Amino acid sequence: MKKLWIIPILAAFICLCAVACVPEAGSVNQKGANVFPASTKEDSMEITMGDVMPFYDNGVMNIYHLRNSTGTNSQFYHPIARLITSDYVHYTDKDVALYFEEKFDSPDAALGTGSFIKDKDGLYHCFYTGHNGNAPSAEMPQLKYTEVVRHATSTDQETWTKDEDFNLYGYENDFRDPYVYWDEPDNTYYMLVTTRDNTAASPAVIRRYKSASLSVSDEGWEFVDNFFVNDSGDYNMECPSYIEFGGYYYLAYSEQGDNRVTHYRYKTSHDDPQWHRFDRDTIDAAGFYAGRLEKAEDKLFAFAWCARLSGGAAGGFDWGGNLVTHQIKQLPDGQLCAVMPDSYDEIFSHQVKFVTVDGVEQSEFDFEVGKFAAFGMQALSSNVTRIAFNVEITDAQGNFGLTFGLDGDYNNRLGSAVVAFDVDNDQLVCYNGVSSILRYGTPLTQTAFAYQTSQSYAVDVIIDGEVVTVYLDGTVALTSRITDMKDNNFGFYSNGTGAKIKDVRFYE
Repeated sequence: MKKLWIIPILAAFICLCAVACVPEAGSVNQKGANVFPASTKEDSMEITMGDVMPFYDNGVMNIYHLRNSTGTNSQFYHPIARLITSDYVHYTDKDVALYFEEKFDSPDAALGTGSFIKDKDGLYHCFYTGHNGNAPSAEMPQLKYTEVVRHATSTDQETWTKDEDFNLYGYENDFRDPYVYWDEPDNTYYMLVTTRDNTAASPAVIRRYKSASLSVSDEGWEFVDNFFVNDSGDYNMECPSYIEFGGYYYLAYSEQGDNRVTHYRYKTSHDDPQWHRFDRDTIDAAGFYAGRLEKAEDKLFAFAWCARLSGGAAGGFDWGGNLVTHQIKQLPDGQLCAVMPDSYDEIFSHQVKFVTVDGVEQSEFDFEVGKFAAFGMQALSSNVTRIAFNVEITDAQGNFGLTFGLDGDYNNRLGSAVVAFDVDNDQLVCYNGVSSILRYGTPLTQTAFAYQTSQSYAVDVIIDGEVVTVYLDGTVALTSRITDMKDNNFGFYSNGTGAKIKDVRFYE
């Protein structure tokens, strides 16, 4: 009986070992993990990703996309390339699937967005946009307009053959981004096309065509109707996708305008004559552009790209960037919420040790209302980093969150950028031009969120390279690009908000 003292000592020893065994940040071998891939790299230049065309087939998600590369002349650009993945963390580059044609009179002088589908016989089809900026002209009478829907097929997704005779034109230059799907109730294939209809009340429309087969000429596609007419502006509705999920029917498209966000509308049944919208009708914000929906078995995902910045670290979004993937959660009323993919939780599960600039491991930060305070943390590693924490707002004023780009071991300072939980204005916002605690500059990205006091919110932050996504309360996601994250410190801050950030964990 006197030997029972061994038990508490052994327990204490085990606890100490558990703490001591937590690896330092950056020491985990992530085996090529990459949550925000950028197409691929050539020897001479970095290649970035544009519009995404996801296609799920036999357990693999094929991420077809416009590769942001050009030919020998600026008129020739954007081949369609492919990445494949099964976990949305590790990607294999399958290189270019469809090339542009370096011919001044080709409808494929540049390629635009399309979609991929497999027919009932197992043949793969790609319907894509051909673009020639010099058309129409007297020198090229065969090209009726600047843009045309084109067609290619493959037996294995490795080698694609273009149908040179397939040229589905609209009635004006803007005619692109075909999305083809099989409609079981109507027993037909439909094609949605981004275009404009100057006879409609709002000229920005998504037109619908139909065909009994995919292997028909362009004349085999029959115009049906304006599937959707823009109900909130005059901007083009780029990169449409349409999908049934959980008994609802969703149409997603992106706003080619100042807001550059991915919207969605829904119907409550296949034959519902009315499109509906929620108060929050977007998936993420401006850092998630040209988003498309795609199912993988019983899960729904949204894929888009986060653009590079023009004009330096404090600049706005340009064209081409990195892939961003969200899993989509459906609420009982049909509302869609962008959440962290399940695989991230499984793969980024190695807890690592981050310390404050004072050398302290700290898992809780308590901020007083009406005051400014910031706790600096060590620099981020080159590994993908996941930060998880819970936060309770004790007083609804000001803003708090994460600050990046601290160029030293500082407390009580803001870096060059912040991701702000803006309690004052019920928003989640990223600012990348912060000059002081009074001047944050113009928001880079922002989305609405109504905060409540005395309620605990779960937050996950995914950081990879220059791209960061914040998932808040299983409800909203905000993706941004912050070029000053690498090799700089970051921190937790509050600018007036009473908040308790608790249970802070770091994973790689």
